[in-house]
Amino acid sequence: MKIVIIGAGSVAFTPAILSGFSTDKRYRNSTIGLIDVDKEMLELVRKFADRISREFHQNWKIEASTDRRDILGDADFVTTSIGVGGVKAWQQDLDIPYKHGVIQPVGDTSGPGGLARALRHIPLHVEIAKDMEDLCPTATLFNFTNPLTAITQAVNRLTKIRCVGLCIGPDITWSHLCRIIGVDKAQTTAIIGGINHCHWVMDLRIQGQDAFPLLHAALDEMQGDSGRADKFRKEFGGLVKRPHEPSADQPLCTRLFHMLNAYPGPGDGHVAEFFPQLMTPLIGNVEHYQGEAIKYVYESYPKLREKMIATGTHDAPIDTEDFAKELAWEHTQFLDILASQQGNLGQVFHVNVPNKGYIHNLPDEAVVEVPATVDKAGIHPLALGDLPLPIVPVMAHKLASIDLIIEAAIEGSREKAIQAILNDPHCTDIDKGALLVNELIEAQLEYLPRFRGAA
Repeated sequence: MKIVIIGAGSVAFTPAILSGFSTDKRYRNSTIGLIDVDKEMLELVRKFADRISREFHQNWKIEASTDRRDILGDADFVTTSIGVGGVKAWQQDLDIPYKHGVIQPVGDTSGPGGLARALRHIPLHVEIAKDMEDLCPTATLFNFTNPLTAITQAVNRLTKIRCVGLCIGPDITWSHLCRIIGVDKAQTTAIIGGINHCHWVMDLRIQGQDAFPLLHAALDEMQGDSGRADKFRKEFGGLVKRPHEPSADQPLCTRLFHMLNAYPGPGDGHVAEFFPQLMTPLIGNVEHYQGEAIKYVYESYPKLREKMIATGTHDAPIDTEDFAKELAWEHTQFLDILASQQGNLGQVFHVNVPNKGYIHNLPDEAVVEVPATVDKAGIHPLALGDLPLPIVPVMAHKLASIDLIIEAAIEGSREKAIQAILNDPHCTDIDKGALLVNELIEAQLEYLPRFRGAA
């Protein structure tokens, strides 16, 4: 088996992937391909992989290069976790719109930040997939890069490579709701679907019983109103000892759930970027949300980098289980999907794939986030039918602009990029919207070769 990791220098992704592989005999004698444009980080990851292979007797063949065509040949699985321009460009995605009055907690999917990231990342992923057509045409590309919907749609639409977008968001939301209620997740089932970073829990059950009334009551209780909660204490004992979850205060998601009877996720930070017009009325002072996600990166990534350096070059003790748990994020889903496929387990995961009737009232071929079973035959998305009408408009509106964003990125068209932002709910002024897009493009021309010379 050959697994290729593009963007291998990511300290939040690659070490945990390799740690997960290290104790699984299925990956013994595998080829691990590492690709990154940062030579220093690539060499560090290569040393890390080599040490894990030796200490856990995996006998990996490790290939590393800054040129992906050196590595992609005969790959079975390819992953992308890429940040063109790195944290510097991401900071620009946040700071430049903020000057124009746009608040973005994350800035990686919707709004001007999501658009700027799409312009940087879509062409590169299409080029990667084109190389895969030549060198590993039967491989599946698992994309973790944001904006995940737009990139995954571009690759599937413009190349012959099957691209599956992976995000742990639906599972995070499901777990979050179980903690709010105070119930073991294993006792619950959930129906979750939508689009990436704007998925919806449309049904939640505890041992087959509808848990939405209990969820409404538990959320009320967190806000200081225990009236409805008392009604359920005899029926659901878990509510009696329900611990308060410190991170559970998601006022926007909570209010939308009460109004629409479907719970959005994964958290206010992402959901607010699909409902920017509701941020102030529902959340109040939104200034502290600005750049919420990148603040975490600044705090956590230097520590992760130092840990990888110590492990890869200084013979620090390796505890792969702890190391992987520390970084338990999207990588765990990828590892579990591979295990389910190789073991023919038929487990269910949430994936982002072109809509082929899975969600009836969202556009065909648009990338949607749906559950899927995974076995030896591959990934089999499940049909959800029609989504509840109250939650459809926000997703349909976002999906309607994806092809325009793809065209803007591939053609290097400022005109289409501006047209895209004018159709985004963050934009409330035509002239400011155009100015904002041009300012972002000018600031990032070094990462946008297709836009050089474009008016």
